[in-house]
Amino acid sequence: MRMRTFPVFALVLAFAAFAQQAPPSGGDKLPSILARMKSEDLHTKIVAFNELMTHVASEAGGPKEGSELTGRSDALNKFFSRHPEQADQVKLGLIQLLTKENYYFIEGKNPPPDDHAEDDVSEHYAELINTVSSLNDDRAIPALAGAVTTGGMAQRGLLKYGDKALDPLLKQLRSPDGLVRASALGMAITVLEGHNDPEAHNRVRELLQALLADPESVVRRKAVWEIDCLDDRQDFVPILEKIAKTDPEKRSGKADDGGDGDAFYPVRYDARRVLHHIQNNKPCGSEY
Repeated sequence: MRMRTFPVFALVLAFAAFAQQAPPSGGDKLPSILARMKSEDLHTKIVAFNELMTHVASEAGGPKEGSELTGRSDALNKFFSRHPEQADQVKLGLIQLLTKENYYFIEGKNPPPDDHAEDDVSEHYAELINTVSSLNDDRAIPALAGAVTTGGMAQRGLLKYGDKALDPLLKQLRSPDGLVRASALGMAITVLEGHNDPEAHNRVRELLQALLADPESVVRRKAVWEIDCLDDRQDFVPILEKIAKTDPEKRSGKADDGGDGDAFYPVRYDARRVLHHIQNNKPCGSEY
């Protein structure tokens, strides 16, 4: 009996020793990667994000070049299908990372020191936005709304959520950044116009009237441009005429139409252009 049990005991010891020396499995890698994605160091986050994409691609049965943008959506969907127990933590890790990067890249709050080339950092942010945009998860909406100024995938990603994106976009209208407010205005109007009903139409008008008085010219210009594309833009003629004479933003240069004399008031110029479109029945966005 002893001769029979000894080899089994030895085999157990040998297996235990091998297990201690074996490299971490795919499941064991994930907690470490997600933890490093929460780092304050930008380099650490970039490396961890790329490792996550490589891990997702390899676990999904795809190529190991997970940092490539092409096919990331398919790789993520396959990974979530094969590893449903890990799907939630991966999605939340990506959403939380984008929220944090918005804080640095968009809001400019305490950007961490980093020796990465600017192109590498910008590529990281763009790829992260594209990745989060590919998720079908309502929890991604606020993070995408925070990246609304980047256009492209962030805005297209928001549009697929329809009305669910409206409140996060309206919240961005309270941002201290004028460019964020301007971008959020355009997206909010796009969502509202999808309703094609009187209530949504009235909300569009209210937003435009409020933001025509915004303290930053980038927002006022955006509001004027949005008026140009309304079906009832002629109703805004009185306020556009006032803006064309009184908007205070002055810049160097001279207006192409000569309407500002030897000066250049960009919002006044835009208002005159929209008035010209209305008076001549020209489509929005067309030349003066």
